Amino acid sequence: MTSRIGNSWQIGAFWGIPVKVHWTFGLLIMFVSYTALTNGFKLWQGIGFMLYVFVLFFCVILHEYGHALSARKFGVATKDIILSPIGGIARLENMPDKPIQEFFIAIAGPFVNLVIGSILALVLYFSTGILKPEFAYARFDDPVEFARYVLWINFALFLFNLIPAFPMDGGRILRSLLAAKIGKVRATKIASNIGRLIAIGFVIYGVFNQQLTLSLIGLFIFMMAGKEYDQTKVMALLKNTKVGDIMRTSFTRLHLSDNYTTVIEKYYREGEHNFLIFDSMGNISGSIPELFIKDTIKNNTQDKSVNQMMSQKLANVSPDDLLMEVIELMRNEGVAIVSVTENDQLVGVLDRNNIESYLRLKAE
Repeated sequence: MTSRIGNSWQIGAFWGIPVKVHWTFGLLIMFVSYTALTNGFKLWQGIGFMLYVFVLFFCVILHEYGHALSARKFGVATKDIILSPIGGIARLENMPDKPIQEFFIAIAGPFVNLVIGSILALVLYFSTGILKPEFAYARFDDPVEFARYVLWINFALFLFNLIPAFPMDGGRILRSLLAAKIGKVRATKIASNIGRLIAIGFVIYGVFNQQLTLSLIGLFIFMMAGKEYDQTKVMALLKNTKVGDIMRTSFTRLHLSDNYTTVIEKYYREGEHNFLIFDSMGNISGSIPELFIKDTIKNNTQDKSVNQMMSQKLANVSPDDLLMEVIELMRNEGVAIVSVTENDQLVGVLDRNNIESYLRLKAE
């Protein structure tokens, strides 16, 4: 373990992409150890079983690198790959807009498992003539049987990930195929609904057959399917909305000499959350983000002038700028409100509250 980042530890980096293990992975190691000790395994059987679990997750990592390296081909960077007890995830910076690119990125992961399984199948077929392991005997201490277990788990990973339900690869493959004909938002809605139906089937089957793990997977898929649709709608809004569509043309102009009593009054009465500050010449001198207002109210320092407590971070945008680009600008610059100018004239403002209200309204 080289470094701790948030709730995960980085264990290495390959092809410039970090691999991290979530802290809950330790629970899996404990569970595997407990299983090996309580299932009557002999020493080498238990060691083989634990090694098998680690090989399984190594194959999962290779699966995720399939996604990551495929995404790199299309100019999409990968933040990292995180391993948890329920699998792995390659955290891409974004998904490409072209459906064909999403298709290749999504199918690359299962394809890696197919290749691993196929290579093992060829080796085992020509060396032993037998591909199916003896599942009933758990012969993890036999190298040949061990290879057969790895062969079958890779084919299982290949098929399971092709189930057309988010967040599995099959859901993204289905979405990409539909998006080529009907657009990404509608395609996501259809794929999401199909995923939810499959998830309900998992839950029902798991309950009636006492398969708790399958029921939990079904619940997870059901929740993620809806979340994927919501995120897709929001991203579509961000990419198709311009600043001029939602900017406020009526807003308060605070002056350097104003005190926070005036600011708080406007905050409560007018419903404005972030303000621009102007000097005596009408030039923008700074801003007051909502956080400053809340701190002033909390500390009862309303007698301060805005000149004493303001942010000098400024950002300016055009009415034709896309909302997604402006959000990125505001995040990078650390500003809560931006001025909107056209032909060197101030025509409006846009702040985080405007954006949040707009997204909530349109996403319903």
